[in-house]
Amino acid sequence: MAFKTISQTDTLETFRTTFNALSQDDFGDIANLSGAISSTNLVDAMNETISIATSTAGFTVADDTSTTQIVGGGETLTVLGTANQIQTTVTPTDTLTLSFPNDVTISNDLTVTNNLNTNGISTLGTIEFSGNTIRSTDSTRINVNDVFRANELETQDGLLKFDKIGAFPRIQSTKADNVVVFDAIPAFNASIIFEGSTADTNELTITATDPTADRTITIPDVDGAFVTTGDIGTITSTMIASGTLTGGDLADDSISEAKIADDAVGQDQLKSVVNLQILNSSGGVLKSLYGAGA
Repeated sequence: MAFKTISQTDTLETFRTTFNALSQDDFGDIANLSGAISSTNLVDAMNETISIATSTAGFTVADDTSTTQIVGGGETLTVLGTANQIQTTVTPTDTLTLSFPNDVTISNDLTVTNNLNTNGISTLGTIEFSGNTIRSTDSTRINVNDVFRANELETQDGLLKFDKIGAFPRIQSTKADNVVVFDAIPAFNASIIFEGSTADTNELTITATDPTADRTITIPDVDGAFVTTGDIGTITSTMIASGTLTGGDLADDSISEAKIADDAVGQDQLKSVVNLQILNSSGGVLKSLYGAGA
């Protein structure tokens, strides 16, 4: 199409003849326009022509912002992937494959609405999730740096449980004899409370006076019951070993006459024996009295 101009000094006749030449020679007679084109002006006709050409020998691509691009016949569509995010593969015939590389890097957040599965197993770093099992793939321990809370914790076989009963935390053994082994020395604050076999408002509390030095109380290797200062009937004669109760163990006047049986004290029990004798007028012994000397 020739380039035509109309100068400022041209006459109206020049404009007429120039416009007619453009309409006849350059634009062409609209009557000769193909019936496949329904547009009545040049711009719409060109757009319609492009649309027809695209539908037969090309295609249109659009992104998620609705931006479109026409790929015409003979043109090449190039799909570029970002490193560690997407990769493209072209294979015969006319096949374009989009896939993820083995290692995918996501620069911002990843939101997964449903499960993130790899053959039923999900792995984050070295932590593996499989069904209801969590494990470390590179060690036998999982470290939790923050507070970890659970309704109940138990060992693999369920013999030891940590849970709560009512408003009280509980350590529970499901072993037949209810034994829990402490392979350590437990340190308690001031008291130990025993609930007993009945869960009620009555408890037994053992309290230690705040020690001012290291103290050791040894429990003997015998069967028996603890004796307290409030006990009035637990100590029996069999609990006192022969020869171990000395005068220093008894307070002055602590043994009353009522506690000594008749004829229970003989001269052999006296520290030093003094023989007091009652004599008659001829010097004969009428009676001998034995008493403790000085």
